[in-house]
Amino acid sequence: MDKANLLVSLARGLIYIGALLLCGARAAPFAPVLLLALIALEAVRRWRWTARHGAAWAALIDLALTAALTLWLDPALSLLFGLVIVADGILAGWRIALLLGLGAGIVDALVAFVGGGWADEVGARVLFWLALAGVTAALAWQRERERRTRAELEKTVQVRSDRLSMLSHEVRTPLTLMRASLELLFDESAGPLTEQQRTFLQTIYQNEERIATLAQNLLTQARLESGVFSPKTQPVDLRRVVRLVVNDMRILIEQRQQQIRTYYPQVLPLAQADPGLVRQVLINLIQNASRHTSEGGLIVVSIAQNDYALLVSVTDDGAGMGLEHRRQLFKRFSTAGDNSGEGTGLGLVIVKQIVEWHGGKVYVDTSLGRGTSFYFTLPFDKT
Repeated sequence: MDKANLLVSLARGLIYIGALLLCGARAAPFAPVLLLALIALEAVRRWRWTARHGAAWAALIDLALTAALTLWLDPALSLLFGLVIVADGILAGWRIALLLGLGAGIVDALVAFVGGGWADEVGARVLFWLALAGVTAALAWQRERERRTRAELEKTVQVRSDRLSMLSHEVRTPLTLMRASLELLFDESAGPLTEQQRTFLQTIYQNEERIATLAQNLLTQARLESGVFSPKTQPVDLRRVVRLVVNDMRILIEQRQQQIRTYYPQVLPLAQADPGLVRQVLINLIQNASRHTSEGGLIVVSIAQNDYALLVSVTDDGAGMGLEHRRQLFKRFSTAGDNSGEGTGLGLVIVKQIVEWHGGKVYVDTSLGRGTSFYFTLPFDKT
């Protein structure tokens, strides 16, 4: 049972107990009956054969208890139990809400008929219960519509996430085999390469890297949006992650006749992060920097520390961006710059999602003709 239903059950029990205490000794015979009724109510809501319509059964049981207690103990209790009936009506649906309103009106009419003295007020009280039933039914209908809409949206998101996950997984497997074969060819394990052959292989490698990154970005985004992906943080040495990513990206950087350098202090605290996701952030940022840096350009990856977080930066000496391009940076499928055709417009979106999931922030410092620097922060283990 979820937390909301548990709170409703506790509130219902407290209302009944409070009503019995107000009635004093007269309510003693009803205490065992009430206890058994509450136990039966919870059993009905949990039993698999009745759980589907558990809220409706609970509402009907509450109405029966309300009728019994108000008829035999105190007619004024009907107002107190009105709260229970309204809550049950909202939870059970608008049809049950209308039935509860009619039932409450009938109970009040019976109370007036049995007890006498309320005959002049019967009509007004019945109208009151009918009006309350209408309001409750409207709230229940609105809640039911919102629940249905939310369920449809969750189903749509889940279906899309499943499709993206399947597509990304199926794409990454052959790409991994292609990369292994390309690395063997670059090492000339199958024989020496001519310049033209090496140029063709470099083109294949660059496009394979782009598709692999796109597949990983789609998979990560699908997992994050589905709500079922729960990355696990652990103490991570950012220097080691940076070294591994730079070594993996060096072939791609050298193919474009660019240079990449790293700067970080000898002693750094461990970051609290998911190493796989941090690796993906660095790959996206370095690829982005390489795309926007001309041949012979320089890319710098550095790590710094302040009192609150670790700061990682990726800087290029490319053409930079104007204000209009900066506004489009973190929008899906939006690319900017002369080499925007090489990008998919998802890399920076994924970067922002991953960093913010870790509790960090992403910053950008750029201007036309002066290059671009991306910064992101990660919390570190202060112990």
